[in-house]
Amino acid sequence: MGIDIDHRAPLKAPLTVSLWITGGCNLACKYCYADASRNIYMEPARLFMLVDELKNLEVFDITIAGGEPFLHPQIFEVIQQVLDSDMQMGVLTNGVLLNEKQAARLADIADGKKMILQISLDSPDPHINDLTRGMGQTVLRNIKNLAKSGLQLQISCVLSSVNIDTAHLIIDELYPAVKRFHFLNIQRTERSLRHPELLINDSQAYDFWMRLNEHAKKFPPDLFLPSLRIMLRSYGAEESPESWEFHKNATFSCRSCSIGLTKIEITPDFDVLGCDIAKDFSHMGNIAQKSFTEVWNSITAHNVRNSPYPPCYKIRSSDGHLALEDNLRPEFACFR
Repeated sequence: MGIDIDHRAPLKAPLTVSLWITGGCNLACKYCYADASRNIYMEPARLFMLVDELKNLEVFDITIAGGEPFLHPQIFEVIQQVLDSDMQMGVLTNGVLLNEKQAARLADIADGKKMILQISLDSPDPHINDLTRGMGQTVLRNIKNLAKSGLQLQISCVLSSVNIDTAHLIIDELYPAVKRFHFLNIQRTERSLRHPELLINDSQAYDFWMRLNEHAKKFPPDLFLPSLRIMLRSYGAEESPESWEFHKNATFSCRSCSIGLTKIEITPDFDVLGCDIAKDFSHMGNIAQKSFTEVWNSITAHNVRNSPYPPCYKIRSSDGHLALEDNLRPEFACFR
């Protein structure tokens, strides 16, 4: 086969694409992996063209993210275009800007369409929330207004040392106004590694997931995303120590990393990334002047997809050493 065929992607397009339409944010969360500190926006004309291209490629799902997407001056026009395309859509926001007026406008656009609005909140107690995020009282008020508007809401909560014992109480505070919740362990990103006091160990994570597993029995089974329900089963109380060790290894070894295959990130500069965590090590190309298809089938994208081990292993610890790659490289010797 010629080289133009040898590196062609196995799929016509990813299943889901995340558009980081802004590079700035009105919060500065201590663990954020987006490192949203650049006050830039996706250029509207190229952005609207890109949405049409992704629709024609039959991408299933679009996620609008940032930075904070509601800082983009055309955010409502972008949401309208995606919803009119009949692609499923999620919007990831910190919720700070979504006052009653904005909530009403968003509800009008999304009426009868397939959109989920995910709002980040780390605790129903504003004091605890503000130890990692900020503006907790404002966000809680906006969440309750958004729920009244009829929008489909999902709460995303990052588990850290400051909320690990009480994060599950978000459900009690907001259900049934909010019917979907998502929890995730704090990621070891360059930013979070600057705040080692926020990181949690395996024992703390295990205790939380066991506690959530029990707490969730008071609520309907669709309270969590399917992926989270799978995680809860893997942490289930009925598991033996041997089974727990198996699930732990299967979850964290990343041997089946899907980088650059089913989900793609696109930055405000139109850089195409295979991973939102290891963004510095998964650059596949730039589509400011090229089509998405051209980059998707490029040799650079092929090399990202076929890395001998997951690129997140290259993220450095706060002391400058490679946090994972050196220790785990032997596990992936068989792939090289």
